[in-house]
Amino acid sequence: MTCNEIWVIAETRKGQLTRSTNQLLGAARKLAEEKNIGSVAVLVGGEQVHADDLAQKVPLVLWLKGSGVEPYDAVRHLQAIWQLIESRGEPMVILANASASGLEFMPRLAVRCGVGYASYSVDAWWDGAGLAVRRPVFGGRAYEELVLLKKPAILTVRPGAFSIPENLADPGKIETLSIDLPGDMGLSLVERKSTSSSKKDVSEAVCVVAGGRGLGSPENFKLLEELADVLDGAVGVSRAVVDSSWRPHDEQVGKSGKTISPQLYIACGISGAIHHVLGMNTSKVVVAINKDPEALIFKNADYGLVGDVLEVIPALIEALKTDDR
Repeated sequence: MTCNEIWVIAETRKGQLTRSTNQLLGAARKLAEEKNIGSVAVLVGGEQVHADDLAQKVPLVLWLKGSGVEPYDAVRHLQAIWQLIESRGEPMVILANASASGLEFMPRLAVRCGVGYASYSVDAWWDGAGLAVRRPVFGGRAYEELVLLKKPAILTVRPGAFSIPENLADPGKIETLSIDLPGDMGLSLVERKSTSSSKKDVSEAVCVVAGGRGLGSPENFKLLEELADVLDGAVGVSRAVVDSSWRPHDEQVGKSGKTISPQLYIACGISGAIHHVLGMNTSKVVVAINKDPEALIFKNADYGLVGDVLEVIPALIEALKTDDR
């Protein structure tokens, strides 16, 4: 049994819906309008405020509640979504963020449904009876376009790929559904510990100020924190910084860290190695600050400044504060 709907798997972080979830709602609305079908947000657990926020942008919110649905783990999440599919039917498309949880959960769902799966998608459109998807391959050196013919088309979407839609004229309907999960599903949560030290998650921020080994010492990252505060952004780092234990892995941008697409990315003292660039090369505007004029990061920057970051950043902070006044 199938249903003519597009589902967005909502994600919350630090008590709020993620910015990427709202962007997915924009993707769902675009695809739904082109096909004249429904768009639905699926909220597993969460609070009333999350359901209310989703209803501002989507006609229908399916709020799955029940013992064991929180905190998130992939096995229980899969079971909850599968119960929804069994009761409602398979949608045409299921979208989720290309976040740690989305990348863990969605491939499992694709296997359960017996369909293909596309990760890190940056665009999607209808191609006849299937959903066409554009995604990076070979470490971001090229892009491929493929068509998912079987239903549901399952994909994770890279942050920043779609715009956040306007609120609906009238809020959508919220339908609460009870989910019954077994008590023993083969695993149990032992401990959950956050490694984030930033006020904002680097994958959610509109502006990211990122630092590399060029800052010289972990103490100098206080400058980046101050600049990020002025810009209402988050601090990101290169892999070399994490490997040196200067900053937590949760802030790492790159192939072995987080893939982000902020409106503004400021690279401070970062050389521009390919594994770092792969995590930020879809940023809307990239500014690079490095004292080495031959640094590779300048090849990926819209604006470049050759200079000592320890001199440039304080001057930039002061200029921004003066402009605010």
